[in-house]
Amino acid sequence: MLAFRSDLARAIRAYFHQEGVLEVVTPVLRDSGSSEAHLQNLMTNTSPPLYLQTSPEYAMKCLLGAHGASIYQICPAFRGGETGSRHSVEFQMLEWYRLGYTLTELMDDLVSLIEFIVEELNPPGLEFNTIDRVSYHRLFEDRFGLNPHQADLETLKSLAKDLDHLGEDAGLSDVLDALFSTHIEPGLEKPTIVYEYPACQAALAELNSTLEGDTVADRFELYIGGIELANAYQELDDVAELKKRFAENNRLRRELAKPEVPDDAALIAATGQIGQYAGIALGIDRLAMVLWGADTLNEARP
Repeated sequence: MLAFRSDLARAIRAYFHQEGVLEVVTPVLRDSGSSEAHLQNLMTNTSPPLYLQTSPEYAMKCLLGAHGASIYQICPAFRGGETGSRHSVEFQMLEWYRLGYTLTELMDDLVSLIEFIVEELNPPGLEFNTIDRVSYHRLFEDRFGLNPHQADLETLKSLAKDLDHLGEDAGLSDVLDALFSTHIEPGLEKPTIVYEYPACQAALAELNSTLEGDTVADRFELYIGGIELANAYQELDDVAELKKRFAENNRLRRELAKPEVPDDAALIAATGQIGQYAGIALGIDRLAMVLWGADTLNEARP
């Protein structure tokens, strides 16, 4: 396993080297963390406190604004409360950003990376031919018979009445996420890219309109073996919208009795200077688990 993980890191670096994407290193500790309501930040017991980064996203975007070059990073990330066979408080992440890319081009880039890794490593756990691409709408309609982008909260809650972990105060995003993760995600055994997520789950992705006229988040996720491996955005580069989303995140955190997180001033300063770009985060531990044919993260770690 030690040799396999070394070979995996080498293959990742070889792919981006041939693509002319620069490897960077950003701080693990910063003066702000993620304000996304579902994430739990880990912090130092210092004055002022510092945040262990849930991903290198904000710091890498600051580099994009300052230097104007496509970049990638392999680094540790930290998320409190995430334990289990497929979760860990500390895990290894690959994150990269492509300047001038559309989300479709980033999908192609991800497929090329996975193909390169499989060709280099010939891993025992993954028989790889292609990666399917399907919309969130299509999957949801096939399973539940309705359009998730138009369904109201009460209708969705009626579909989720068997999910005991959802409270009465669960919002639209919570219910959609619970339905998807419980009833759809486990069935995504073949490598599959799911795109056009609900607008309420945009995070820092742009919003877009589908051919059917629905407003959606311009983002996608990669699943293999029923496991989410990667999460990608057509990245937001509008400072007013960024501040609005930070404010909404903290409003949700107040409702959930979670501590508010200060806005990332450096990211706000960089936003609006980058232009069109797309970015993606991929969990290397989970990728190793799938490639090796392991059942848990611990089996895929040296």
